Amino acid sequence: MKIPIKKHLSYLAGAGLISMTLGAGPASAIDVRSWDKNINDVNKRFIVLSTLNNEAVLDKESQIVWEKTPDNTSTTWFGARNACVRKEVGSKAGWRLPSIQELASLIDSTQNDPAIKSGHPFLNVNSDRYWSGTKGAAISGSSDNAWSLDPGTSGATTFSTSGAITLSVTSESNLTWCVRSPLASQGE
Repeated sequence: MKIPIKKHLSYLAGAGLISMTLGAGPASAIDVRSWDKNINDVNKRFIVLSTLNNEAVLDKESQIVWEKTPDNTSTTWFGARNACVRKEVGSKAGWRLPSIQELASLIDSTQNDPAIKSGHPFLNVNSDRYWSGTKGAAISGSSDNAWSLDPGTSGATTFSTSGAITLSVTSESNLTWCVRSPLASQGE
């Protein structure tokens, strides 16, 4: 079954994914996601989703849905990936590890412990390493590595002001924070 283009665009506009202008000429679509915007008002950036039993948070700046309360149990990268795949939050499946860029998008270097915008709605965010789904290059003689946010090294780019984005061997134990969103590939 073919859907007429105007009906398809109307559906996407209704879902908040595009803005539409319909006139005498052809329909045009504009992506209205906020990837290139900074939303400084924490109450406008982060929305607790009542449709997911208030257990998840939409980041309107990145259009990523985060668990409201990350899992602070240490596990390997493979364990973290498995935990996200099996996870249900607000009765919804389809969770995954965030990319390193998605994790880094939460960082506010003016804050510490955790370095996330003041007033954020997340609970029990630990100032420790969180796994990303992004694989990395060889380090320490191991070719099986993934990026994580690590508060134990210098640089003010993670959830603690003394933290840094780091490459970890996947057999190490870090924390897990799952996300839900469309993603074509994590480069795995």
